[in-house]
Order: sequence, then structure tokens, then C-alpha cells
Amino acid sequence: MYSAAAAGGGTGHMHSTAPPSQMNFPPLVSTIPTQTGHQQLQRQQQQHQGQLQNTQNNSSAAALLKSINQSQQRPIAPPPLGVVNANISSGTQPGIPNMPSGVTPMGNVQPSQGQGQQSQNISRALDDPNVYHWICQLNYGPNKEQALLELGRKREQYEDLAVVLWSSFGVMTALLQEIISVYPMLSPPTLNNQLSNRVCNALVLLQCVASHPETKTAFFQAHIPLFLFPFLNTTSGQRTFEYLRLTSLGVIGALVKNDSTDVINFLLRTDIIPLCLRIMESSSQLSTTVAIFILQRILLDDNGLQYICATQERFHAVSQVLNNMVDQLTMQQTPGRLLKHVVRCYLRLSDNLEARRLLKQVLPVRLKDNTFTEVLQDDLGTKRCLAQLLLTLNEN
Repeated sequence: MYSAAAAGGGTGHMHSTAPPSQMNFPPLVSTIPTQTGHQQLQRQQQQHQGQLQNTQNNSSAAALLKSINQSQQRPIAPPPLGVVNANISSGTQPGIPNMPSGVTPMGNVQPSQGQGQQSQNISRALDDPNVYHWICQLNYGPNKEQALLELGRKREQYEDLAVVLWSSFGVMTALLQEIISVYPMLSPPTLNNQLSNRVCNALVLLQCVASHPETKTAFFQAHIPLFLFPFLNTTSGQRTFEYLRLTSLGVIGALVKNDSTDVINFLLRTDIIPLCLRIMESSSQLSTTVAIFILQRILLDDNGLQYICATQERFHAVSQVLNNMVDQLTMQQTPGRLLKHVVRCYLRLSDNLEARRLLKQVLPVRLKDNTFTEVLQDDLGTKRCLAQLLLTLNEN
């Protein structure tokens, strides 16, 4: 499995590599916030809320796989982020479903002139006294846990909830306190289901803020995503930790859902690439799908492609994980969902001349023969991407 060591930055041609003992991705723990002390949360969650949480978990996982699968419709170029596909103008509200309760990306507070009468009639979060009540509870009241759950439910109802959350005094601090409070339980892994669900509900609200165009820039400029990296850095296979990783990936996915060089440049200064590579190798299929989609979005950006292809070490770290995924997909009954992302990552790497030369040597044989012919029979987009990849690599 890929492991990052201490070295960051690095530019230049791919054939000018760092010593083999050094990795040129940032260190995994270099930018992770820390907290001293151990804050124990004693309040108990009622049984009916736990049942509701489990129902939301299952539906969110299914919706996430469906939305990512539906997003891969463009035949050649990799598509927009599949885990985020809200369309305000058409009134649809598919979200970035994550564990435990999912997130629907928010649109603009003020509808544009061409959005039609339906968007103009969108209600405002501040007009709902319950929103104000639960924000007060989150900051000052005894019902913080319930406030997280209720505000999460409001995300699909109000397009401007992200702006209200970001602008309300103390809300971001309260959400970060929820996240930081469980750091001591990550290693050794002692996080229970109740606390995992509670933190995931806080992450749901952060994802709401990360997906809104009016709050996204301020969100990542404040380096709030760095507080999620301890969750991404966990390796426990327990369901509580899998939920944390998946929901945290959803926040990063919300940031990269649209083409934004500023977001990619920010992420390139963090540990997101080695963390995604680790998750792609060792986590569940759902987390792996979101992680490889984030990697794909980074590759689509010219700066991201140049960063990964700057040295052979970085290129081989990425290509080796992709190669391992191809081997694993041959043993799965339904490999198509991940295969389309793998093929598109290879195709984007081939846009770099040095990477193209190396891909001719390391591209898995199973992508060249008929191993996945039956799997791709009904996926014309991925078939065309694979055909274009092979054609590009066969050129002199």
C-alpha cells in the first residue's frame, strides 16, 4: 500500500526524480490540526433517532452510488463531480449523499434572471423560526445533538441555509468543536456509534457550506477542510470510522464539484492525494468511489495534472494504486462503477507527454485485452474513453 513520507512540493520534469527513500507528496500529518485533552460526551441518543439514522445511512449510500453512476454520461472527457449534481433551475434536488445522512448541495441565495419563477419562489432559511431556534440551540442550548440533526434536515428545504450557517455567530466554531472533540477517540479507535453519527451530522452541515458558491471560497480559505484530515487518515474498518471517512470525503467532493483552480491549488498543498490513494486501496467500495472521483477532479485541472506528473515518484504512486484497482475489479461481480473512474484517470494522465510514455509500460494488460468487454457492453462513454486511451498510447 502507498505510504507518504516527508517531502512536499517539487516541480520539474518527470524524469528528474527525488531519491527513492523520499516521497514528494506532503506528509500525512503535516497539516492536521491537533487538540489536547479528552472531552467525553455523556448524553445518550434515543432509540428512535438511532433507527432514523440507520435508515438515512442506507438511503444515502444507495443514492451516492446512483448519482455517481449517472454522472458518467459524457463519452470522452471525465464528467462533473458525480456526487454533486444539484440543478436549481430545474427544481431537482439530488445531493451528495454521505454517511450518515447525506448532503444536498446548495444553490445561490438570489436566483439569477434566467432561473424562472420556481427559483424565485424559493423560501429563505431566516424566514423559518425553527432555523433560528436550532442555531441558538447549537450555540447555547442543551440540545446541540438534536440541533445538528434538525439543521441537517433543513438543507434540502432552503437554498440559502449555507449562507445562514456561515454568517451566524458561533456556528462554525460549534461545528469545529464537534469535530475536534472526537480526535482523542481516533487512535486507539474507541469511537462509538452515537458519537460517530453526531460528528457525521456536523460534517453534513460543513458540506452544505462547502458546496454553496457564496461560501465555498471563504470555507477553504479558512482552512476548515484540514480539520477533516484526521478522519481521512484513519484506517479502522469499523463502520463508525467508515462513516467518518465517507462523510469527510463528501465535504472535499463538494469543494471540487465545479472547475475551480483555486480549490485545486489549495488541495495540492494538503495531504489529500496520498489520503485518497490510501482510501482507494483499503476502504469500502463507496468510500473508494468518492476518493477516486476526487482524484479524477484533481487530474482534470491542469495544475493538478502537472503536480502529479512532476516526478516519476508521484506518477508511480498514483498509477500503482490504479493498477491494483484494476486487478481487484477483475474479481468483483459489478466492477463497472469504479472502472469508469479508473479509465478516465488513465486517460487524463495520458495528456501529459512523460506520463504517456510511462503508461505504455505500466498500463494493465487487462485494459488492453477483452477482460472488461462484457462489463462495458452497455457503457458507451467508458468504452470510448478506453478506446481513446489505447489509441493515444499506441501513437508513436
